Amino acid sequence: MRSRFRRNPTARLRDGLSILSALLCFSITGCLHTMDPLDPRALPITTAPAQRLQAHVSFLASPALAGRQPGTPGNRQAAQYIEEQFRLVGLQPLPSLGGYRQTISDRMGVNIIGVIPPIDRTGTTRWIVIGAHYDHLGYPFLGADDNASSIAILVETARNLASFSRYGILFVGFNSEESPYFGTPEMGSQFLYHHLPSEVGTADHLHAAIIMDLMGGVHWAPLKEAIFATGGEKSPELYRRVTQTQASPLKVLPVGIHLVEEIPDHGHKAFSDYDVFRNHKIPFLFLSAARSPRYHTAGDVASTLNYERMAATVEWLRRLLAQMSQDEAPYSFDAHRVEFADEVASFRGIVEQALHEETRIPGTSRWSLKKLKQDAEWLREVSGSAPTPQQLERLERISIRVQCLIADYSGCFTF
Repeated sequence: MRSRFRRNPTARLRDGLSILSALLCFSITGCLHTMDPLDPRALPITTAPAQRLQAHVSFLASPALAGRQPGTPGNRQAAQYIEEQFRLVGLQPLPSLGGYRQTISDRMGVNIIGVIPPIDRTGTTRWIVIGAHYDHLGYPFLGADDNASSIAILVETARNLASFSRYGILFVGFNSEESPYFGTPEMGSQFLYHHLPSEVGTADHLHAAIIMDLMGGVHWAPLKEAIFATGGEKSPELYRRVTQTQASPLKVLPVGIHLVEEIPDHGHKAFSDYDVFRNHKIPFLFLSAARSPRYHTAGDVASTLNYERMAATVEWLRRLLAQMSQDEAPYSFDAHRVEFADEVASFRGIVEQALHEETRIPGTSRWSLKKLKQDAEWLREVSGSAPTPQQLERLERISIRVQCLIADYSGCFTF
């Protein structure tokens, strides 16, 4: 039957070009049907802890602070806000600093440090550092996920800890983590380590460090309730506490730091404030929800974070620190230690979900899907016993591919 609606030649040409474009997309890039990216703005924010977290991020990532670049008025405003919040939640200043501020330099600005002192003051006090950087790249990059999200969790974790036994806790808002300061003496975490307040004393009084970065972003629905816990594998005593601690609905996925440091387009490198502690053999835990496509873009704004997962993380940290307070002996550290079986299990679950059409990572090409199928076969067969260098390298390539797909980079099938 002939349609009674006649389409004009321009419309027919436009439709033809659309079909051609789709065919080219499939043949060249391998487009597949994937699930839609998760829109964080549709996630409910119903609990009081989540609403407080949102309020912190909304201030720190506001246009008024212009991206919190070190040395700028916005960076100084962020430092003042964190200082005020530390005071409000009951953290104490260090007498040796004369307040909450540790000056890096007049040009750079300050670290902000608040303390919960130990209840047991007999003998030598050991300290746990829990920290996150508050600086960012400067306008127009507002840095909600990177790293206002972690600062918000830092403040609310302090609110949840009225007291602590055995160990003192240093809550630290680090300045100057972003490039070009990373790895330099002006990096906030480097400065703290090399200029420990007199109340702490020497570095051997540091029991452990817990560092957070990129704690609020979400792009792929299967990771909506998940964060990654890395680095703890270097200390079996700390790792045991990490894997024992639960706080539903949060899912904590243990992976090795060697997997997190395999970064698409960058190779093997450290990228956050845990680095100085790891390099000096301080037991450490690095927490992150991984990069999203908004990482280091102007789209990293307060409305794009998962605040209820952040609230669950606060509760998980409270439970973890309570577990750690029971450990009297110092934690050991082995720079070469891995938990290969757990790493394989974490990525086996992720890759299996990435294979199914209903839960494919948004933007997965047919070429990446082919590689993921090969990855899944290897993960099903690999033994959890002591890994060979080749097995470690293979798992690192899988980690790069997964990170690449979640962050919506191109060329993920090439790893």
